[in-house]
Amino acid sequence: MAGAAVVRRHPFPTAKETGMLSDAQLLRVRIKRWTLLLGVLQVTVGCLIGFIPASAIQWYRGLVMAHIEFTANGVLMVAFGFLATEMTLSAGALWAWFALLQIGTWTNGAAGLVAALQGSSSPLMPSINELFPPPGGTANALVDGLLKTCGVTITAALLLTLWGLARRLRQAADA
Repeated sequence: MAGAAVVRRHPFPTAKETGMLSDAQLLRVRIKRWTLLLGVLQVTVGCLIGFIPASAIQWYRGLVMAHIEFTANGVLMVAFGFLATEMTLSAGALWAWFALLQIGTWTNGAAGLVAALQGSSSPLMPSINELFPPPGGTANALVDGLLKTCGVTITAALLLTLWGLARRLRQAADA
């Protein structure tokens, strides 16, 4: 149909539209782009959290934690975004990697934000609790759950990254 508009289901132009990439390559490129975008978004969220006044929250140190964790994990996500096209993972493993990375990085900063807003933290933060005791105590189940989720998912994403990179190296050596 001459003059028909092309409707895209995603915000980024893809090389497949020009017929240059296989489905597996296209998936890696799309996941890379989304990982980069969400990483920059996470850094932005971390910076914006810095504008929350101390008077608006219950525990300032939790706010500092949220700021640091969102920005640091956003940078981590951007770095990992560049690895998305360097790994050899099946489509399912690549989607799992993406989901685990997103969940892990976002829950880390979210734990600090919840701690700041509720004024309580987790026993998983002994150093910060000792130096800056939260007014509401150290037994916040939500903060604890977010930190545990973060630890498990980021570790799983790291292991998938290592596996995908090792497979890529082995594949290159066999070629």
